[in-house]
Amino acid sequence: MNSDRSHRTIDSINNRQVNLILWALLFVALLLMVAGIGRALAGEDEGAQVESVPQQRADNLPLATTREDFFLPGTQSGGLTHPITVDTCDGCHTDPIFKAWRGSMMGQAGRDPVFWAAFAVAKNDAADAGEYCLRCHAPKAWYAERDNALDGDDLTPADISAGVACTVCHRMVDPVPGAADQVAQLDETIRAALTSSPPTDHFATAMLILDPEDNRRGPFALNNFNYHIAKQARFQGQNDALAASRLCGSCHNVDNPLLSWNENPPGGGEPQYWPNDLDNPAESFGKDDLFPVERTFDEWLNSDYATGGVYAPQFAGAKPDGIVASCQDCHMVRSVGVAAETTFNPTYRDCSTTGCLPAHIFVGGNTWVPKILQDPRWRLSNPPDASALDQTALEAQIMLRRAATLNLSVEEDAGQKLVTVRVINETGHKLPTGYPEGRRMWINLKAYSESGALLYQSGAYDPATGVLTEDSSIKVYEVKQGLTPEMAAFVGLDAGPTFHFALNNTTIKDNRIPPRGYTVAAFDRPGLRPVGANYEDGQFWDDTEYVVPGTASRIVATLYYQLSSGEYIKFLSDLGGTDGATLGEIWEDSKSPPEIVAQAEFPTPILSFLPLSQKP
Repeated sequence: MNSDRSHRTIDSINNRQVNLILWALLFVALLLMVAGIGRALAGEDEGAQVESVPQQRADNLPLATTREDFFLPGTQSGGLTHPITVDTCDGCHTDPIFKAWRGSMMGQAGRDPVFWAAFAVAKNDAADAGEYCLRCHAPKAWYAERDNALDGDDLTPADISAGVACTVCHRMVDPVPGAADQVAQLDETIRAALTSSPPTDHFATAMLILDPEDNRRGPFALNNFNYHIAKQARFQGQNDALAASRLCGSCHNVDNPLLSWNENPPGGGEPQYWPNDLDNPAESFGKDDLFPVERTFDEWLNSDYATGGVYAPQFAGAKPDGIVASCQDCHMVRSVGVAAETTFNPTYRDCSTTGCLPAHIFVGGNTWVPKILQDPRWRLSNPPDASALDQTALEAQIMLRRAATLNLSVEEDAGQKLVTVRVINETGHKLPTGYPEGRRMWINLKAYSESGALLYQSGAYDPATGVLTEDSSIKVYEVKQGLTPEMAAFVGLDAGPTFHFALNNTTIKDNRIPPRGYTVAAFDRPGLRPVGANYEDGQFWDDTEYVVPGTASRIVATLYYQLSSGEYIKFLSDLGGTDGATLGEIWEDSKSPPEIVAQAEFPTPILSFLPLSQKP
């Protein structure tokens, strides 16, 4: 948003006014600086690479927030008759169900060192922030009966080990009525008993409805099943992509309940997201009312995947038609097999007549945290789950290699070569997506001479230092959130990009590539619209041009993905307390290694195969 500019006219000058003029010039310079910040906040300078500098702790933080400031509708703590459990699931379920979940980032949500370092920062920025963060990362503890705001010290080893426990998802009730399934009447009763109902057109921030009893829901009707209560539900099913994906959207859209849209923020300024009155919940939890931290579900919801699906056999697993539509179609790989041990006479899922076996790997792009969770320096390290964690990291690498396609074209231009790199988004959401802080993709382009000498490079990354060189031609796909000048003054930090996610109230940059089905109109909303980039209707790719020496005979483009940048880890190490310091030590050894997503080469390599000779 643009800062107001003041203009001052000097009508006459004499010797006695020299000092006044100098002060006036200084004042104008300060105003121009503020205006520059405003342009950056509005994303006017699309080519600018805004550098995030770790912020220092402000004297007036944390904000005096309370448990009430983090209130969100849905089932509340103490609202469950039967507690959340996970400890009995391993006794019956096969590896594609329990072990896959155990190694997933959902299973490890309570142990994640990046989360705990960010959590320490959030608590220092806003008191009682545990009420917000632990709602997703430690739901077993969050839903228990308690009188005070939840904090990390309140968690038991069982709470931490449970992560996003099995019975959280399998006891979730669809906030949208109308299903014709085995829990339709029961779910209607549960929704009617809520004291505060979540929106039915916006699914986010763990505004969950949970069955108070241990009535478990799944995709299949199980006849003569007596081991636990099991009901077939649309919400946990495989036949309605919109309903099934709503379940994922419950946590994979994230709002900040502290910040509501305010047309007239106190003290003036442009309309912006602004803190609510302290010790009070937000007035509304609907679409676009709260500051959008993440919008993975909404990105999917406004794509072709949500309206009939896309032919993408690389993601479809054992689905015979190769169509992927729901979040689960990609992230819970559709497999064949059984969900329970043979002792229990399970139905074989063949992905044809009996449905698919949904592997509970919940695979994304996180290859680093599963590895560092095995580091003994981390207070919540988890060596017993090493094999499951290693499998998760491997599956994430495989997933990343399917996420994008690179095309490379080269033209001669006045003695130089004009290179165009096209990155095609093959996913059902923006590329990249999810938690914005420290997460990025970039293009590395190298041009070589005929002798193999490196003539040109853009996007150079030093694995020894973890530093990405941001040259004038680099393309980095990322989100940068930050503080407006008014919000910065309010909290006592610098305006511009920051990693203070509990305080950030504006999006400064979002040039991520949209999915198939993108339209300008559908994405013209907070958290969805591009900032510092332009995409046309139907565009799910991005082109970047480079000029390299004409003597280049070989050109290689590589798309990299990194979960956590060195800049972000430095921030967490500085301000994230003991956990942040430990994370910083671990990062120094491994540095969240960038993963190769896609590569292209010019000229296209010719692969030749020599025939095997066979003696008569």
